[in-house]
Amino acid sequence: MKILFMLPARSGSKGIKDKNIKMLNGKPLMYYAINAIIESDSYYRHECYVMVNTDSEKYADIAKSCGAKVPFLRNKKLADDKSIIKDTIKSTMQYFEDRNEQFDIFSMVQVTSPLVTGKDIDKAVEMLEMDKKIDMINSVTEAEIMPLWCNTLPEDLSMHNFMDREIRRKNRQELPVYYRLTGAIRMARWNKFKEKDYDWLEGNVKALVMEQASSVDIDTEIDFEMAKSIMKGRGR
Repeated sequence: MKILFMLPARSGSKGIKDKNIKMLNGKPLMYYAINAIIESDSYYRHECYVMVNTDSEKYADIAKSCGAKVPFLRNKKLADDKSIIKDTIKSTMQYFEDRNEQFDIFSMVQVTSPLVTGKDIDKAVEMLEMDKKIDMINSVTEAEIMPLWCNTLPEDLSMHNFMDREIRRKNRQELPVYYRLTGAIRMARWNKFKEKDYDWLEGNVKALVMEQASSVDIDTEIDFEMAKSIMKGRGR
């Protein structure tokens, strides 16, 4: 199987400047997702192309030093705050098709998920190998906050009917388990993905259930500290 792994890493992060290359335990953030793919069994069992999609020459150099390829720089029009990732995906797939390079699977792995492991990658690939009817896979993890305990609030902050009475009477253990999308790993059969207009939730879609510890998404300084702590616990 030929797999194209794309890791988006635009340079215009507003929350944390240069987040995608910020040092985490001595290595740039993007290193970890790249390394997880390269260390996976799938990387050796299949023909894999690991690329970072970025608009920055500096990011490109760092990505290459981490073991990824950067065949082109992203158009600046696709790298601002209002850009839609779908357009970046389409342009990337088109780039390879224009050069007659064919792949069976397109996968997007999130740079801001540094705790993803090679085993997570392998599980996703194996799901597609084992069941040819699966079109796409999205990583999920158990929701840290029970959605049934959440609601909106009016301007006067009244909590009238905030939570259903039946829900209030139950312990969390009695409630259903909810999962949230993580965005850490997404995989799709190349042609099916195009057929579904690059929509990750169209067609026969299955969930890749990941541990919460592997699903940390780096968005704040607190997230960086959390990732450091988990990595220390893993001895990584």
